[in-house]
Order: sequence, then C-alpha cells, then structure tokens
Amino acid sequence: MPKAEGSQRPRVAAPVTPLFSHASTDCAQCWTCARHCPAHAIKTDGSSQVEILDERCVKCGLCVIECPNSGQTVRDDLGAVRALLESDITVVALLSTEYVAALHPLTTEQIEQRLHAIGFTSVETTVLGEEIVAATYERLDALPATRTQLRSTCPVAVSWVRTFHPGLVDMLAPVVPPYIAQSRLIRMLYPEDTAIVYVSPCWARKDEVYEHDFFGDVDVAIGFDELRRLFDERLDDTNKDVPARRPRAVKQISVTDGFPRRVLAETDLTRCDVLVVRGLNDLDGICTAIGRGEVSPRVVDMLSCEGCIDGPCVNNELSVFTKRAIDAAERRRQPPAEIDSRAFLSALPVIEVDRIHAARPPLGPMPSDAEIDAVLAEGEFSREDVLDCGACGYPTCVAHAMAIWDGRSTWHMCFPLERRLFERERIKLSEAAVLDPLTGLMNRRAFDRRITEEVARTRRYGSPLSLCMMDLDSFKEVNDRYGHSAGDALLRAVAVLLKAELRAIDVAVRYGGDEFAMILPNTHKTDAWAVAEKIRDALQRLTVTTETDAMISSSASIGIASVGEATQHANDLLDAADRALYVAKRAGRNRVELAPG
Repeated sequence: MPKAEGSQRPRVAAPVTPLFSHASTDCAQCWTCARHCPAHAIKTDGSSQVEILDERCVKCGLCVIECPNSGQTVRDDLGAVRALLESDITVVALLSTEYVAALHPLTTEQIEQRLHAIGFTSVETTVLGEEIVAATYERLDALPATRTQLRSTCPVAVSWVRTFHPGLVDMLAPVVPPYIAQSRLIRMLYPEDTAIVYVSPCWARKDEVYEHDFFGDVDVAIGFDELRRLFDERLDDTNKDVPARRPRAVKQISVTDGFPRRVLAETDLTRCDVLVVRGLNDLDGICTAIGRGEVSPRVVDMLSCEGCIDGPCVNNELSVFTKRAIDAAERRRQPPAEIDSRAFLSALPVIEVDRIHAARPPLGPMPSDAEIDAVLAEGEFSREDVLDCGACGYPTCVAHAMAIWDGRSTWHMCFPLERRLFERERIKLSEAAVLDPLTGLMNRRAFDRRITEEVARTRRYGSPLSLCMMDLDSFKEVNDRYGHSAGDALLRAVAVLLKAELRAIDVAVRYGGDEFAMILPNTHKTDAWAVAEKIRDALQRLTVTTETDAMISSSASIGIASVGEATQHANDLLDAADRALYVAKRAGRNRVELAPG
C-alpha cells in the first residue's frame, strides 16, 4: 500500500474500556478467577456478579487464563490497528523477540510476508531494544552498589512492587522496557509520521503503552493472539512481494527481557549476589524478605512468569519447554551476526532509557484484630482453629477474613464452611423426608418402610412383633373450641409422652392427623397390651395449657395386632391393628383392644 508524502499519523487515544472485563452471561460461578488471582483483585459476592478491582489488579491475566468458561475477557485493540493499516501512513510492526514461538508453525519469512500482505510497511523486532537495555544495566552494575536493585522491565512484576511493596519502589531499576527503547529508536530512524504497532507476549503491555512516561512511543499494543486473528481476517494475498530482508541483529549482550549476560557469567551465585525470581508468589516472598531486612542481594531479576516466552499471548497450546526448543532451533538456523552488538549500538542515535517509578495509591485501611475476629466468627472460625487450606484463594483464613471485611470476598468462597453448611442442610432434608415437622416423630413415609423391614425381620428370625394404632378421642372438638394452635400443642405433648414411655428400640409414628402408630419389636401381644394400657392411662392424665391459659386434655383409643398366621405381611398387620382400633372407638373410646389371633 503506497504511503502519501507528508501525511500525519492519527493519534491513538488510550482505550476507555478496561483491559479485563467480566462477562456475566458466560460466568459459570465457579470463582476460579478469584481463587487464582495472586493480587486478590477479583471481588465476588458469591454469585455471578464479579468485579475486577483496578487498584489491586497487576494485569497478569491469570483470571482470563484460568477461567474455564470465557467468563473473563481481554480488551480487543484490533480496531485501532485496522484504522492505522487503512490510513496512508507508514505503519511498523514491532515484534517481541518471542514471535517465532508465538506464531509457530509459521517461519520468520512467512510471518514477515503476512505482515506486509495485510498492510504493514516494515517489520522490526525488539532485539536492539533488549541489547540497549542490557547495556544500560551493565552501566548500572559498574556503579558502587549501595542497596538492592530490583531489576525488571516486566509490567506485572513492576506493578506488583508498586502496589504491594511501595516501600521498595526506589529500589526498582529506572530503565524502560526493551520495546520502548526500540520504539524510540524507530522514531529517530523512520519518517516523522510513522505509526508503531507493538505485538506483545503479555496483555499487560496493552495498557502499559498508555502510561504517562511511555505515551506516544507506541501507537497501539496488541497480543500475539490478536495478531493471529488479524492474519486470519485480512490475509488476502500471501504472494505479495515484500521488501528484501535486512541483516538481523542477534542478541549478544542480553538474555531474557534485556537482562545482561555478563552479570550472570561473572556473578558467584553461591553468594546470592543475584537472585533470579520467576512467578509472583516468589516475587512477593523476596520483596517481603527484603522489606524485613532478612536478605539484601545486590540484584533481583524479576519476572511474573517463566520469561516472556511463557507470556499469556504466546501460543498457549504449547508448553514453555516446547516454545523454548522452537526458539532455540530458530536461533541455530540464523546465520551468525555480521557485526558485534556493541559496535552496532555505538553507531546508533542515543535514546532516552531512564524512567521514574512511583508507588501506586495506598490500598486502604486495615481491619483491627477485633474486626478480624468478628469476621472469623461469622465463618465459624477463630484464630485457634483456622484451617488455612487455601481453597478460597487466600493463603490464610485471616487473610480471607480481611478480604471479607473490606468487601472483596464472602464466606461463600470458603470450601470447608460451605461443606459444613451443606452437610447440615442435607441432614435437615433427610430428616424432613422421614420426620413429621410438627411432632418430630417418624412420618407416614418412614413408617411404611420401617414396618415392612420389621415384619421381614420377624418372619426370618421368628421374633415377636406388635403394632399399636392410636387415635386421640374428640380431637376435632379441641380444634373447634380452642383453635388449631391448641390442637398442635396437644399433638406435640402426645409425641413427648410417647417418646418417654417407649423403649429405644420402639418406633413412634405420627400416622396422620391425630392418629399415631407404635411399632414394638420383640413384643408379644399381651406385652404390647400392657404398653398400650400404660400409654392410655398416661394420656388421660395429660393436660396442656393453651396460649389463652385454657387447660386441655384428651383420651385415646388403641388397637393392637401382632404378627401371626393371619398377619404375615405388613399390610395384614396394619389392617388388623386398624380394625382393633375401630372396635375400641365403637366400644366407647378411651380403651385398648386386641386384634383376634
């Protein structure tokens, strides 16, 4: 695409959309994002309502990576890239040096061809920027060491120190990232209207380019994942002629992200002069130790992951080991450098590589010990019996309690507590399935199962079994005269009496309404009659005080049947006891009758 002479590049404004967003429609409410966020920047109320707290977020992207259902998404910045490619200006694609692994299986030649085909004027990599940064670090190393230097151009690692260890901010090495150094070099060597699209291994760079110190150095940053999508949608002519490839610079001074090789080669690691830290957990640990004065290394090299080749935009389908092997194979394939990097850098214009680090605003007040104890008590914990299992995503129960105190989390995130609550509800539901809610006795459903089991046991072992069916006399009159609340109180009192009079192996059942049943294992008919008579006598002496202070009482009619030749099955036994009950009621009530046989 020809570029017009003297055209001005359109200024790309900082996006108003946050880098990470929560898609509630796709949220499975598993809270994986909250549990895996190392900064605990995911606020959840235990539902699909999830909020990313910008004041804590370090842009590591783990919430997106770990989400199993696309509930967390990354801002799409391809619109700004399309606008630049459709303009009449020079647009440079600036690739992070991990591009070979990130765009595998495309070769270097195929990548350049595709970039030119979709409209990029030129293709650069950050190799020179990494060499410039490494040379700057070497000059810093030559200065007298007065304190620890936290060395990182990783935006996530830098943000972690600025946010969670603000007291160490002045230890951060004041050096720009390699891609910023490279973009400033491009601005000095290319026409004034040149636009730069940086393709990054890391989502955090997509926001970092709009920070005050870097704004304007890069027009827009996208991830390698976005570049792949751009290839798919815009690659119309893969046979388009492309400019001849220029000699490529080779990293001779630097290793990962601009770290100088010489420091590693000349440092005695057994003295812990240089600590290499990978991952935010270890980074937090070393910063905490430095803050406490426990260690004082000369240099700490910090990255949030296993190098930029392990970044979230770099071919996540491949393991980091595979990606390293791909990168190493490409380096072996390239011809040796035609010129020494130091000589090459000396011929380049001098660019500004200094930066200023500032601590982020304080995170807010901290709860008192009493407030933490109160939150722990809500979760049925105390400091003495905390589990610190980490299932909530926090390292300790106290840390989780602090997050609950300031509204970032809830006890719904506590798996042990949720399991205890669930077990209680399960027990309640189980009891509700077999217990009468008014009296606490077994219900009709449980009775049907139990009487069948007891009859089968009696038939197998020949042990006696009796069944008593009991009906309260004139119970309807109690309800009609004193109300249903009085009737309910009487039924509860009867239940208490039955539990007191029966043995542990006996079963008392509210059969329905004012009718009760008593299963008496290992009990002959005559013994069952004695039990029933004792209960009948106790019932007629029972009085209950109503809410209006009225005294109510009732008698009972009871029918008894035992397993015999005519009652070999549960239904036969129940029918025989019911007939005996009917006889008792017809004979004047307040009496016990035995079924024949």
